[in-house]
Amino acid sequence: MSNETGALWMPFTSAGGRPSPVIVAGEGHCLIDSEGARLLDATAGGVACVILGHGRTEIADAVAAQLGELEYHCLFGYAHPRAMELAEAVAARTPGDLNHVFFGNSGSEAVETALKIARAYWRRVGQGAKTGFVSLRRGYHGMNFGGISVGGLTENRSGFGPLLPGCTQVPAHDIAALERELTYRDPTTIAAVIMEPAQAAGGVFPPPEGYLADVRTVCDRHDVLLILDEVVCGFGRLGHWFGGHRYGVVADIMTVAKGLTSAYIPMGAAIAGARVHEAFVDPAGAIEFMHGYTYSGHPAACVAGLKVIEIIEREGVVENSREVGAHLQQRVRSLAAHPLVSEVRGEGMLAAVELGTEDPHTTVAEAQRRIQKAGVLVRAQEDHLGIYPPLTFSATEIDTVIEVVDNVLAGLV
Repeated sequence: MSNETGALWMPFTSAGGRPSPVIVAGEGHCLIDSEGARLLDATAGGVACVILGHGRTEIADAVAAQLGELEYHCLFGYAHPRAMELAEAVAARTPGDLNHVFFGNSGSEAVETALKIARAYWRRVGQGAKTGFVSLRRGYHGMNFGGISVGGLTENRSGFGPLLPGCTQVPAHDIAALERELTYRDPTTIAAVIMEPAQAAGGVFPPPEGYLADVRTVCDRHDVLLILDEVVCGFGRLGHWFGGHRYGVVADIMTVAKGLTSAYIPMGAAIAGARVHEAFVDPAGAIEFMHGYTYSGHPAACVAGLKVIEIIEREGVVENSREVGAHLQQRVRSLAAHPLVSEVRGEGMLAAVELGTEDPHTTVAEAQRRIQKAGVLVRAQEDHLGIYPPLTFSATEIDTVIEVVDNVLAGLV
């Protein structure tokens, strides 16, 4: 049985399963499928990326104007004004001295860039043996080879080995386990620890208070870089500009994507702090970091990013995320009483409803199907329903989502 998408080989999708829904338009906080159904989008485009909602014509208009002026630039030694402006705008809002922005085209490329920066940094300061990485179980860091090598979701890497050597994972949010791993492996061989401020794709697991500060201390004690993967958490998802702000930690390198352009155009970035960047500066003008992508800093993507930042500040999106996120956390916890629900958890505008049946995958898929039929889109994952709406959602829309999920779960008992 075909999924009836013809020549299209879809990502993360069974080619032999039931026919895939076809989304034809987006308006505000709703998506419209090919059958004309309107779905309240509590997934921000499916993967927490359309932070400003759908159909923002001012972003599209800005992109169109830029394409009429300059559609591309050559990267070898050339810059353009929009890339410079967006780099400054991002650097002005990041924690601490994270102020050197290297653009790519996705979160996966941002992570790949960060891993290469970390290895290259240690080589430039005379410690080239520091090539390994330590990360967390259940962590998600994209789908490039580097990302799945450091990622803690075994299903993402099981079919693609051998992977990048020197990558190990420790239990999430266990500072003693991280300390033991660094000591056991010998920190003189480890380039960086990489983790999300709050785990998102792996099941929405926020850290305990103080954990990230302890991680920063452990990394400093062992002279290991800290990479915070803010692809999901960045640009307001946790009610702060970045997860580093929420948890009071400044990383050595940070990755961003998704909210950077609200997914209107693909873009990501790795952002390095002063200590890391200074090691690459060569007064003689040699190329210090032999890395880049054809579309790094694409003018149209940069304009989209600038417009997104403008809208975030003009409309108080971060503040709205903080207030509505608190409402989401309060409301989603009301679902914990359901006999099918084993746990609810979340932080800011991220929430998960974990189901504890004998076959949670089948139950989650059926629940998601019924929720969608009722006019709401949530994400179905192995054992839980994911809720991560646009950051412009209202408390009333949160209520609608929770009420629909509540009713559907009640009907599945």
